[in-house]
Amino acid sequence: MKHSTRPRPAEILRGLGALLVLGALLAGVPIGLYAVGGSPVPDDLPDWSQVTATLMRPDTDNQLFLGAVRLIGWASWCLFVAATGSEAIGYLAGRSAPSLPRPARPMQLLARDLVAMVTLTFSTAATFTGPTATAAVTTATADAHPHEPRPSMTTAHHTAPSPAALPTSSPHQAEHPRQGWRTRVIERGDTLWSIARRRYGSGALYLKIFNASRNIHQPEGTPPLTRPDQIHPGQRVRLPQIHNQHVRSSPTPSTPPPARNPAPEPDHGDTTRPPAQHRPAQATPRGGEAPRPPAVAPAPPAHEHVPHSSAPPTPRASEEDDAPFAVTLPTGSRIGLGLAAALSIALAATRLHRRRRHRPGPGTSAASTTPEPAPPAPVAQAHKAHLDTYANRDEPIPTDANLIAHDQTASAPDQLTVGTRDRHSIALPLPGLDLGLSGDGAPATARAIATELLARAHRDRAELIIPESDARALFPSPDIDLIELAAALPGLTLTPTLSAAITYMETEIIHRAWLLETADQPDLPSLRADDPAEPLPTLLLITSAPEQPNGVLQTIIQLGSRYGIGGLFLGPSPAGTSLHINRHGAVTTAEGPHSATLTGALLFHLTTDDAAAMLHTIHTATGAPAREPSTTPPPTTDTVPAPGLVPPPRPSGEDHTYPVQLQLLGPVRLHTVDGPINTGLRRAARDLLAYLALHPHGATRDQITTALWPDHTPHSTTTAFNTAIGNIRKTLRATTQLREPMFIIRTTDRYHLDPHLIDVDLWHLATTLTQARQATTDTQRTHALQHLTDLYAADFASDLTHHWAESHREHLRRTVTDTLTHLAQHLQQHHPDQALTALEHAIHHDPYAEPLYRTLIQLQTRLGHPDAAHRTYRLLTIRLNDLDTEPDDQTHQLLQDLQRPGRPGRPGRPGED
Repeated sequence: MKHSTRPRPAEILRGLGALLVLGALLAGVPIGLYAVGGSPVPDDLPDWSQVTATLMRPDTDNQLFLGAVRLIGWASWCLFVAATGSEAIGYLAGRSAPSLPRPARPMQLLARDLVAMVTLTFSTAATFTGPTATAAVTTATADAHPHEPRPSMTTAHHTAPSPAALPTSSPHQAEHPRQGWRTRVIERGDTLWSIARRRYGSGALYLKIFNASRNIHQPEGTPPLTRPDQIHPGQRVRLPQIHNQHVRSSPTPSTPPPARNPAPEPDHGDTTRPPAQHRPAQATPRGGEAPRPPAVAPAPPAHEHVPHSSAPPTPRASEEDDAPFAVTLPTGSRIGLGLAAALSIALAATRLHRRRRHRPGPGTSAASTTPEPAPPAPVAQAHKAHLDTYANRDEPIPTDANLIAHDQTASAPDQLTVGTRDRHSIALPLPGLDLGLSGDGAPATARAIATELLARAHRDRAELIIPESDARALFPSPDIDLIELAAALPGLTLTPTLSAAITYMETEIIHRAWLLETADQPDLPSLRADDPAEPLPTLLLITSAPEQPNGVLQTIIQLGSRYGIGGLFLGPSPAGTSLHINRHGAVTTAEGPHSATLTGALLFHLTTDDAAAMLHTIHTATGAPAREPSTTPPPTTDTVPAPGLVPPPRPSGEDHTYPVQLQLLGPVRLHTVDGPINTGLRRAARDLLAYLALHPHGATRDQITTALWPDHTPHSTTTAFNTAIGNIRKTLRATTQLREPMFIIRTTDRYHLDPHLIDVDLWHLATTLTQARQATTDTQRTHALQHLTDLYAADFASDLTHHWAESHREHLRRTVTDTLTHLAQHLQQHHPDQALTALEHAIHHDPYAEPLYRTLIQLQTRLGHPDAAHRTYRLLTIRLNDLDTEPDDQTHQLLQDLQRPGRPGRPGRPGED
């Protein structure tokens, strides 16, 4: 985009004119008002009778009118002074001033422009005439140039320079950043690199633009410019005049700009690796630039915290599947980490809804005999692959609540990762997508795209529009009830025909065009930022390719880049990119704008049964009750312990000391008398210790290898098992200085931990629960459970991702919360304060169990604490809001009944309504 250039003297004269106008408004207006109407402060304040008399009598001499004009004039001047001061302070501080109401908005905009012109004029004039400022910037040398970050498509990550570490200019390029500037508005698809390349002929000069634009005032609703690799549509940047830029070496034509609008990255304290970047939703080339094929995204580094951006190669992956963005399931399906992350969130929401509805059993047993239902096998495998990305980065494994909290901050999907090529992911822009799929693998690829979009569609982020006949052809499994699914999922819209789908999208375009015009926003992302409450999901139409060209449909797709609409056709696309896909998901031929990128790519694909299992989990994530799918769940036999974990016999005598302590509640850790063992222990050895602790009476080699290495070959599992055993013994012998013990004992064909040398915190907890189950009186049971809250301080093995570990984690949490609930039931008659403490501990470990809150509300009301009962209800409301739901009517009615005058609360069974 070309801009006209003003000479520096003209800019200075323009700024001086703005200064004169500003001075006239600030000083001349009050002088004129005082000369015409006098002081705005009266000599004495009139009483009410004088005011009434003045307002009621006829204004024959126009004194009342002139007084009103004088008052309005002085009030307007005061408001302008306040706006000018606010804008000046905000400009100098580098932040936006608070917006005034609409009637005063023009006055604020006038003050903003005048302050900006005056400030820039003085800085420009100082640079143009002041030798001191010039000398200050010419002290840097060109030695900083080799350290300047140069992003490249072939590298795995780029360095995003921080403002404190930006390289300075060479002596030949010394000039103030605001000298001879011109303003440019960022458009969709822009980067500072591309702007610098078009403006100066070298993208490496993008830092000049960043330095000149760091403190520029941005329009309302647009974030400030803080990093050169984070720009947003609607932002303003200054383009300074740069002379002799040939001194700086130019990059190769293939060098791309810094990543556009990357997500903020947490600081993990690792200073040895540069911060990672990923392609955000707003990186789609739009606006004034010609459309170009999407870049093949490089693999992010291992420490990037975006859940769908990196993953380890799956053990069953083929050579082509070694890409770090793909997960290959045993059924042959191949999905991306974006879908795996979305399924993890859906599975977390399903489990939290299940916890919300769980009621403790009617008896006093400390353990529930009902096993936790296993997720469908494809969902469990995708979930583990997603969690393994955290384990491979040595980051804490997120809990279900962590996953839900992270999902609340996710944005609408503006890009769709469709596959990989040469170990890189391929992302296509979702708004304006015009993609046709044909060949034997087309339905499976379209199924994978549709499933991922539905998994990410909640909270009004995306919506899939599909004619009913095409939906039944795409999802023919009898386990999928499309009508029920469309009623439960706000992200799925079924239409009777393609014409109805077109009408639906036409209505959306008209609605969104009106919203953009009303809000004065350039595009959909800006509108979402301006009004987050307005539901504006990204729309994707999936339909069979029409036999005859449909002009209305093509017009809708062409307008899609502005209004967030895309099209995926089962068949060749008449105007977009058409792909022919074989049954393995490989693109054999490609035609259209993205053909160069997609030719030879391996696209994601889903079998019908896998898609049915995933859609079932997406459905239950909304709170719908689970049903048994036809897909076989992951094996749990010999991997999940019985409900009553029986620890091995312990050495008698309180003075017995254990050289090794194994911590399983929380992260798996080993301790000796000298402290924790932080080095030397392999991850596989840690997993083996946890599994053997769950089987204190031993497990066979086959049981162990099936649980820990289910995807390995028999030879590799033997090697892994022997390596883990050897690593445990070597590490413990080195840290305890005991050379003889084996620590892991083999008895006949079973392996188990040596109970005389290794003390396990889980065994102490199991002993306490067993004693509580076997107690015959409330006194014995209370005495047995008095240390329960101290023993169960954290979830079981919170850093393990195996299915058996997650199953026992859920089982142990439920067992402990049920036990605490029954303990509160026994204590509430004679020890109500202890009962309150037990219930609070139960809610701490299971913060979504609504029956626990009802029991606590009953007890608090019975004890005469209605305010505490209301606070408990509000806490439940806040936590259930994470699941996009609210307390049941019976919980609300319970609170109302208990708070009714003359009806005190009464004790009841756990969850009694």
